[in-house]
Amino acid sequence: MPEKHVMEQLLTMLRGLRAEIRLYDAEGECLSGGDKETIPTFPQAGMAVTRDGWTWVRTMVASIPYVRAAGEDAAAEDRARLAAALAESLMREPTAGNRDDVLRGALREELPEPELVTLAAEYGIAPEGDRCAMLFHGNAEVIREMIAVGEGDYLVEMDRHALVLIKSMWNIEGYDDLIQLAAAIEQTVMAETGEHPLVGIGECASTLFGLGVSYRTAWRALEIGRVYRPDEDVFSYHSLVLERFLSELPQDLGRRYHAILFNRKTQRLFSDEMLQTIDMFFRKDLNLSDTARQLYIHRNTLVYRLDKIQRQTGLDLRKFDDAITFKTLLLLGKPVPERTAGLR
Repeated sequence: MPEKHVMEQLLTMLRGLRAEIRLYDAEGECLSGGDKETIPTFPQAGMAVTRDGWTWVRTMVASIPYVRAAGEDAAAEDRARLAAALAESLMREPTAGNRDDVLRGALREELPEPELVTLAAEYGIAPEGDRCAMLFHGNAEVIREMIAVGEGDYLVEMDRHALVLIKSMWNIEGYDDLIQLAAAIEQTVMAETGEHPLVGIGECASTLFGLGVSYRTAWRALEIGRVYRPDEDVFSYHSLVLERFLSELPQDLGRRYHAILFNRKTQRLFSDEMLQTIDMFFRKDLNLSDTARQLYIHRNTLVYRLDKIQRQTGLDLRKFDDAITFKTLLLLGKPVPERTAGLR
């Protein structure tokens, strides 16, 4: 609904035309006094439609998308178009200012679906289609120059530190492809500019209206990833299932179970060196040879360290179930990632 004082100014100007003119929203509700109407179909952009003694035209303003004037002749069409022009000059909303504003409104979930569909049509944005929000957090001005925008993609700056690539999925097979793309962009930015952006990949959406969920989950992927996977730079919400589950648990419950394994008795066992060894062992999918090679230690040294953990904790990290138990208890000691109070 338009602001009251602006609406009153518009109605005053329309009364000066000395003609019966009415204004309607996207649902057919009359904004200037009158009954609800069924909006006619406009077969061609910019074309006026006559029906039942009235002439209808569309405006470029989302809050007042339709105007009708009494009569079905050329004079009625002129009056309707003049009224539409007055509405456009007075009431164009900031979110309808350009295509990026419309996309920002979709990402922030600031626009109701009917209004978003109307704006999308005005700016040539397809309302349907699989897309995914990829959030780049860093120096948005610098990062923007490093991202190639493909067909069906949009690049939207949310603020100085947040840039969103709305990626069309038509040539993307799945989340693994998105992760590889994000990693390639992140590495290019680092190599060319020295900037170190972090990337959050949200859930895919099948409509423009659903992009808000994709954007929210991209932010959540960043929040969770930075806590649970601090050594990584690209975080996909889709692949953070365990971390998402753990982040939802009450913090006191997490600390209680974390203390089962990490306590005063095991403090000396889990030194920084030991934790680095375990982390690499997990990264290498419990492969002894690959882990030893990556750590530049002898395979027997690695086996000795794993045996030491088994003796003191009862967990053999070479066994899948024990490795899962250890990993879960370790992550429960992380602080619960706070949710973003308000998306930028």
